[in-house]
Amino acid sequence: MKKRILFLLLIICTFRVGAIPPPEKYENRRYGFSYAGSLGYSFTNVDERHSEKASSLLGLGGMFRFHAFIKQNVHVQFGLEILSQKCKFNTYYFADGYSLLYDRSFGYTHRLRTYEMYIPVIARFGTNPQESNAPSAFYCLIGYAPKVFLGSTAIVTQDATGKDVWGGSSELTFENWFINEQMGNVIMAGIGLDKRMGWENKFLSFELMYRYNLSRYIYKGNYNTNELLIKNSCLTLQVGYRFQ
Repeated sequence: MKKRILFLLLIICTFRVGAIPPPEKYENRRYGFSYAGSLGYSFTNVDERHSEKASSLLGLGGMFRFHAFIKQNVHVQFGLEILSQKCKFNTYYFADGYSLLYDRSFGYTHRLRTYEMYIPVIARFGTNPQESNAPSAFYCLIGYAPKVFLGSTAIVTQDATGKDVWGGSSELTFENWFINEQMGNVIMAGIGLDKRMGWENKFLSFELMYRYNLSRYIYKGNYNTNELLIKNSCLTLQVGYRFQ
C-alpha cells in the first residue's frame, strides 16, 4: 500500500514539474522594434474623361518600426516602409505615330508600377490595459506618413496589334504636393493582432492597414505622352515579428 501511495505521489510531482506556469508578470519595457512583409491591393481611380476604368493588381512591401511604449497598451511608432503598387488602364498614347485626337478611343493599355517610401508616425491603442501579461493583444492603429515616389515604370501596349510600343521609367508628380512634387501626404488606419511566442516578449504580428492618399498624382507616360490624374489608396496585409 505504501509503495502505491509513493508511486502516486511521484506521478503527481512529475506532472507538477512538467506544467510550470508562466511568469505572473512579464518585464515591462519602454521600447521595442518590429519588421514585416506585406501584400497590397490598390484602389485606383482615374479621370474617366481621358481613360477607361483602372484595374488594380497585387503589390508587395516591407517595413521596419521603432515602438515607444507610453503605457502597456499604448504605443507610438516611428518607421520606414517601402511599398510597390501596380495597376493598368486603357488611355491615349500621344507619341509620334500613335494617338492623334482626344476622341475617347483609348486604344492603348498602360501597365503602371510605382515604388514608394513612407515615413509613418503611428499611434497604437490596445484593447487590454494589462497587455504586457496577455498571450495575445488586439489593437487599433491610426497615423500619418509623408509618401515619396522613389520611381515608377510603365509598359504601353497597342490593343489593336497586341504589341508593346514602349516600356521604361515614367515620371509621377502629386497634384497637391508637400515639400516637393514627388512627395504627398497619406492618412493611415488599421487593426492588428500580436501573438506572444512562448513566454517571452516576442510576438508574431498581423496587421490590416489602409492608406489613403490626400492628393491625386499625375501620370506623364513616356516624357509627357500622357497627362492623367490618378487617385489612389491601398489596403495591405502585413505579417511580421515584434520584439522588445
